[in-house]
Amino acid sequence: MTRREERVAKNEAAAREINEKLEAAQAGDEEHKYLRVVCECGRDSCDDMIAITIDEYEGLRSEPTHFAVRRDHVMDDVERIVQETDRFVVVAKREGDAARIAVEEDPRN
Repeated sequence: MTRREERVAKNEAAAREINEKLEAAQAGDEEHKYLRVVCECGRDSCDDMIAITIDEYEGLRSEPTHFAVRRDHVMDDVERIVQETDRFVVVAKREGDAARIAVEEDPRN
């Protein structure tokens, strides 16, 4: 794995961990239809937000190699799109070290 691939995988894992805390903070807030979470792309400087329903978020978290990113933040060399919405896309890490890091860093495992 290249240093870039490792950095991307670590950045995505960190964003996922932040989103776990955001989800917990917004739990039970029936007033809002969407959770506001950070884009889980691997870009160093990304601080974009994504609107996602609780059901979408829970579906996303059921796969440790899946991440929610803005459509224009997909990194084709390390991930592939597995689901698209009008607000974000879900990407899956390609097999290899990046996928292994995603599984190892999954806060739900």
